[in-house]
Amino acid sequence: MPYAGTMNRPLALTALLMLAACTDPRQACLKEASKDLNVVQALIADTEATISRGYAIQTETRNVIYTDFCIGTGGRKGGFQFCNRSQPVTSEKPVAVDLNEERRKLRSLKRKEAELQSRTLRDMRRCELTHPTR
Repeated sequence: MPYAGTMNRPLALTALLMLAACTDPRQACLKEASKDLNVVQALIADTEATISRGYAIQTETRNVIYTDFCIGTGGRKGGFQFCNRSQPVTSEKPVAVDLNEERRKLRSLKRKEAELQSRTLRDMRRCELTHPTR
């Protein structure tokens, strides 16, 4: 007979997942309010790194098929056979960029950041008014 404590594991796991899915409305509002600003700030950091390095880094992910041994597959129980499995492989390579264009892009992103900072602050204040702390 299985251990009595294991009988309720699926129920406990389901309850835990449901609890984790619940988010605090205030936190969700604040996260949504700062989403665009966070994206622009990440783009600024990436562009600054590209300018500093003098080149961009392109990331490429492709699937590679590996041959492996499988046990108990197919029509033979417990037998060995070859199986193919797909594995994503990510590589990075340097890419030439127009540094003058990157500098123009950086100036544009910084202007957008200043615009988004005031909007984000306004939206965050609205979140705090709509969802006050308890």
